[in-house]
This record gives sequence, C-alpha cells and structure tokens, in this order.
Amino acid sequence: MQPRPSRPRFWIALQPSIVRIYKVAGLVALTAILVGLIGFLVVNIFYFFDHTWIRPIVLSPTHQRVVDASTQLADAKLRASQLVTERMEIDGELEKTKLEKENLVGKRVPLGQRIESLKLRLKDQDAVVGRLAQTPYLKAIESKVTLAFIPNQNLRNLKPGAPLYGCAWGLVWCHKVGTVKAVLEGEVTDIHPHDESVQRGLMVEIDVTEWGASEAVLFVGSKPLWFL
Repeated sequence: MQPRPSRPRFWIALQPSIVRIYKVAGLVALTAILVGLIGFLVVNIFYFFDHTWIRPIVLSPTHQRVVDASTQLADAKLRASQLVTERMEIDGELEKTKLEKENLVGKRVPLGQRIESLKLRLKDQDAVVGRLAQTPYLKAIESKVTLAFIPNQNLRNLKPGAPLYGCAWGLVWCHKVGTVKAVLEGEVTDIHPHDESVQRGLMVEIDVTEWGASEAVLFVGSKPLWFL
C-alpha cells in the first residue's frame, strides 16, 4: 500500500492564525452586540426621563399649515371688508334720514346702535387679521421659516433665547445649532421622535443652521449627554 500523503506544512502553519481570526471575529461580534444592547437601553432610558427634546419642521409655501394660515387670513380680510361695506351702507341710510324729517327720530337711533356694534366688530376683526398676518406660517410664503414641535411636558425647559443642540450620531457628538425665538399659540399634536407615540404640545419658532433644521430631533438647553 502507498503511504498516505502528509498534510501540507502550509496548512499546518496556517491553522493557528485561522483560529486566532475566528476568536477575534467572535469577540468583535460579541462586542458589537453588547454595544448595540447598551445603546438601545441608554436611548430608551434617556427618552423615558428626558424633557428637552423638540422636533424641527421646515416650512415652505406648500406646507399644509402655511396653506391653512393663508386661507384663514384671506377669510378674515373678507369678513373685515364685508363689515366695512355694511358700515358704509348704514352711513348712507343715516344721510337719508337727515332729509326725511318725519322719520328722523325713529331711524337714527337704531342705525346709530348698529354703527357702534359694527365698530366693535371691525375692531375685533382687525385684531384677528393683525394676529394672523404676524404668524410664522405666513412668513414662510416669502422666506424659509423653521418651527419645532415641543410636547407639553417639555415646556418647563423652554424659554426664548435658550440654546438648541443637535447630535451627529444618536445622543453623542452634539453641538449647538441655534436658539429658540418664540412660542406660538394654539395646541397641536405630533409624533414622539423615539417611540412614535402621539404627543400634545405647542409650536415654537427657532433660529437654527441648515444642518440643525434637517435633524429629526434637537435638544433645548444643553447636550443630552452633557459630557459628549
């Protein structure tokens, strides 16, 4: 019988290296799993206790809220115009009563009351038009405006001028990207950036960099993990 060929020396020499590679690969995989698990736990625990997050929203002329605001302003101006027209008609009727002496007493009193009522309604309507015209939603028709949603439970940490921080990777590598400008009236709803639950809150106008406006979430006051 012919002797069985011996295993090449090359493979014999290579075996220890292959074993070491398998060990290193296994260690790297376990480390990655451990880091992922720790990261998952840290993020969940952080958002459970955190009260500083906000969600930026870049407005454009076609954004639904901008369209709605434009429609509301147009309706308010139309109502104000109708009131002005009605007042002009009443002024015309008052002039007629001056020429109709027999109806002078009977008509001028109720017409005067209607004019006073119209003055009050016009004043209120002008105030509505003024408020609507100053909203950031309408500013977005001519220039870019960035707002942010903040839930009710986070409002205690919010004030005009407060710094905003964005993070390049999750909750780490964070830096300042802007400031809070003003809080807007009117409650709205939006989605939580982590668990996607529906949240109630307000909109705030913010001044941020282009990169900050593109982020899914920003943090008010300080970095989420202050040492990173």
